[in-house]
Amino acid sequence: MLFIFSTSENTQRLEYIAKHIFNSVLGIEFSIVQDKDFFLRQTGACINYSNEDLHHGLQIVPCGLLFEKGVREIPHIDVSQWNGYSCFFLQKQGDIPFDIFAASFYLLTLYEEYFPKQLDEHGRFSPNQSLAYRNGFLEIPVVDRWACLLKNELKKMYPEMEFKKREFRFLSTFDIDHPYLYLKKGFLKSVIATIRDLLNRRFANITSRFAVHLRIKPDPYMEATQQIDRIHKEAGKSYYLFALMKDRGKYGRKTLYPLKSYYKFLKNTDSAIVGLHPSYNAYLNLKQLIIEKKRLEKVLGKKEVIISRQHFLRMLIPETFNDLEEAGFKEDFTTAFAHAPGFRSGTAIPHNFYDVEKDITGELLLRPTIVMDSCLITHLNLSPEKALEKIKLLIDECEKSGGDFVSLWHNSNLNGDNTNNPWINIFIEMFKYANSIENDNFVSDLKN
Repeated sequence: MLFIFSTSENTQRLEYIAKHIFNSVLGIEFSIVQDKDFFLRQTGACINYSNEDLHHGLQIVPCGLLFEKGVREIPHIDVSQWNGYSCFFLQKQGDIPFDIFAASFYLLTLYEEYFPKQLDEHGRFSPNQSLAYRNGFLEIPVVDRWACLLKNELKKMYPEMEFKKREFRFLSTFDIDHPYLYLKKGFLKSVIATIRDLLNRRFANITSRFAVHLRIKPDPYMEATQQIDRIHKEAGKSYYLFALMKDRGKYGRKTLYPLKSYYKFLKNTDSAIVGLHPSYNAYLNLKQLIIEKKRLEKVLGKKEVIISRQHFLRMLIPETFNDLEEAGFKEDFTTAFAHAPGFRSGTAIPHNFYDVEKDITGELLLRPTIVMDSCLITHLNLSPEKALEKIKLLIDECEKSGGDFVSLWHNSNLNGDNTNNPWINIFIEMFKYANSIENDNFVSDLKN
């Protein structure tokens, strides 16, 4: 048992971040104590989280953020280095050169996103406003790294301490924005698309379109979805599939009802954990969110839908997560930037939503998404080879501290075959690399 001394009566923030660092990352139990005499009598591992030098335990000097209530804008934050990793909320006293608990809380709760200077065209917090992005550590799960460095400091003082390393996990996830490329578009829309292809001399598209409508070939997008399912089934690995249920619209699904074959696939797949992809119009619209949730549950045969990821990764803190909780969701995969890969909340390990305005730990579990295909392809404009290098580096970062590598792909980016679509090979290579690390860890656990 690790004892953490605090002089503040307000400990809910410290409790929240200590659970992540000590329970989730390091695998040890802790207790927060406010009785100084009791703390000083402890002979085991201790952390003195106060300004007073007690000459007992490892001292971390608080900056005050964890003892406050509510949220306030912090205009300027100095960033320094600790053992090769960026850190902030610097302190001159203590055994750690910064308030590791407050800095972790700041990142984990997305504290800076309560005060966006501006939102992008889709109402999103941009990565260039992020402290991690601006200071070059977005692609490192620094909260997890700090936890491991803190473990090392504790081991120096208490060599008998034992920690349980969390094992790396690979979570393969997909957003199905468009079930079909050619089918279910409606007669007029199909005719207009054909004329547009003809005017632009895209004859291959015309040939494919007619072949699909004549049932000579399967629809490329649905074929890609089924191929995704086969790959995971053959590997004996489950995956997450997020279905968009909104009617047609500018940023919605470009298909007409009924989608019987697609819905049959969603209902009958035994490899996929199906969740809702709340539509563009469900953003900050609880009523629409509930309608779409019920629609998907009906498709799945009344099976309760408890996981989600927002369309376009649209999220506003804390409103989006509060809406999800009220609608009955238990897990969300939206924590990611559309324009930059990495660790938006500073960690690769799932953590509960914390509403800083109300100072309440929510029941909604947030699973950070680390990399999205369209980010690499469209926003960063990387070649397939460079994209794979980036993906492998991110996988390695997750593996170092036992995090979860959560990848996001779209069926629309995996259509065709690997001779005309190199991204299929990139997905397969990513899948093999991440899956092999997870399996190696599993085998190692069995041996131990």
